[in-house]
Amino acid sequence: MAKATDSKSQKIIKRVLLALLIIFSLASISFSLFVLFTDIGSRGQVSQAQARGMFTAFIHDYIDEVHPQRLPLGRSWRVQSIDFTSNNLAVVEATDGQTKSVLELIYVIEYPNVRVMKINDVTGRDTQDAKISLIRYLDFLQKEDYDNAAALYGGPIARLVPYGPPSAPLPQLLEGYCEQVSPAGKCLVFTIEDTRKDPVTGMYRFTVVYQNPDNTKLYLENGKEAFELQVEARDKNTFVVASLPFD
Repeated sequence: MAKATDSKSQKIIKRVLLALLIIFSLASISFSLFVLFTDIGSRGQVSQAQARGMFTAFIHDYIDEVHPQRLPLGRSWRVQSIDFTSNNLAVVEATDGQTKSVLELIYVIEYPNVRVMKINDVTGRDTQDAKISLIRYLDFLQKEDYDNAAALYGGPIARLVPYGPPSAPLPQLLEGYCEQVSPAGKCLVFTIEDTRKDPVTGMYRFTVVYQNPDNTKLYLENGKEAFELQVEARDKNTFVVASLPFD
């Protein structure tokens, strides 16, 4: 008799616990829906946070339909990151496991729908921007515009200290470097032969060769003819050169 009573009590306790679990789950779902849609009025207006949440859910579900590049059967895009750079503008990084793409999407919320107004495929734009920064840096040095070159240099100052007097400003140190390291006594006309981005460090690496004033290819005394220069992204829109010309 006692065993039957204990068994019955255990069943009651289990039912009570199950009921409480269901109640808490429903309460959690209700609270989430309340947070998401509490500001949605009769006119379908949503807050900025809600709009971004709706876009995030949308792009994860429909990236294959939205993406301008159609993949072969059996492959699909997967969203890696979303960066909301401003209201109604998102930068989406996606991959299919073999290639990577970066899209800029302008969107509007027409509750309960998300409408994509414009898509820009900006894959590789960061590498191009890094290359432009390097070109400007080397061009300034070649033209002896050391003030502007200094604004693009982001490498260690200690490496330049031997090329100028104590407490010399960066432009003067760059001038001393070009005059003392280059066999021509100045920084030279250049050609960028190779471009790549290091997938581990995120650094942009460029192979550069130089041309002597007599139009022959530059060789240093040690026989070196190609130089690897690195460009670093300080933020999404700013790039600095972390190398000196003859590294």
